[in-house]
Amino acid sequence: MRGLVQGVGLDVLPLQLDSGFLGGQVLTLEVPPLRLVRFQVTGRVHSIGQKPRGVLAVSLDLEARPSTAPWFSHGQVLPTDCLFGQCVERDIHITLPGNISLGMVFVTLPALRRWASELGWPGFNGELLPSANVHLMHSDTASTLRRYLRQLFTLAERAPERLQRPEIQRLVRDDLMPLFLEALITGPEQPIRRRGGTPARIEIVKDIQRWLHLHPNAPVTLADLCREAHASRRTLIQGFQDHLGMGPMAYVKLLRLHAIRRRLLCAEPGQLQIGPLAEDWGFHNAGHFAASYRRLFGETPRDTLRRSPPTLW
Repeated sequence: MRGLVQGVGLDVLPLQLDSGFLGGQVLTLEVPPLRLVRFQVTGRVHSIGQKPRGVLAVSLDLEARPSTAPWFSHGQVLPTDCLFGQCVERDIHITLPGNISLGMVFVTLPALRRWASELGWPGFNGELLPSANVHLMHSDTASTLRRYLRQLFTLAERAPERLQRPEIQRLVRDDLMPLFLEALITGPEQPIRRRGGTPARIEIVKDIQRWLHLHPNAPVTLADLCREAHASRRTLIQGFQDHLGMGPMAYVKLLRLHAIRRRLLCAEPGQLQIGPLAEDWGFHNAGHFAASYRRLFGETPRDTLRRSPPTLW
């Protein structure tokens, strides 16, 4: 699934947060210079990574989920009617709830500026995008954009050949771009709630995440992470609890289980030994490792190794 995500222009690492089966589907529509993507995921996922250069890649909830199942981006609780990801200079840091349908619109910055200029939209200066990463939409604008994207994805599933016709692609561009620009530029002025704790905590969490991904299998303790973050144990633990719902060492364990799973999914049975691989990633008790792996992924390491081709993240 990471390969599918990268295939649509996102260099991200998706991490499964809940135990059990995790499934996902990606549907991509190419309407040059637009790319429309629908992600459907069955379990909670946390993703970090980089945005494509020279491209605006914004997302919205296609199903208007209730606030009881929130999404988090850079420590912010995302409202139902919002576009997020519009700050092109910012990295990706998002936690998605389970059973989601996420819509994404990719458009090159030159094309976006050209359309904005031709349509005469106020508030868009043609040179710089807003610096805020989250943009609230009017509820009627959000509903219209959501409904149009859902119709396009349904058409792509039922009659994909129609969307290949030049006249249909022109109609899609002519219909979608005014809706998209209106959603991007206009909207109510409302504050975005930040999920618990001080704004600095999310930066500490992100710093540690970056360090861990640069040193994936280095032996670390909580004290090591505190020294790296220049933060107290309480601050570091509370930051991870606020933004990821787990402690920092539980996050380290999660990363390593995912790393082992990626190796198993890519290996041929008989060419890789599970025990030494687990040892390399710091799991020195085979029984505890197997139990943790099965709790998270819903299958044993040996089951994963036998899987061909891989179908899970």
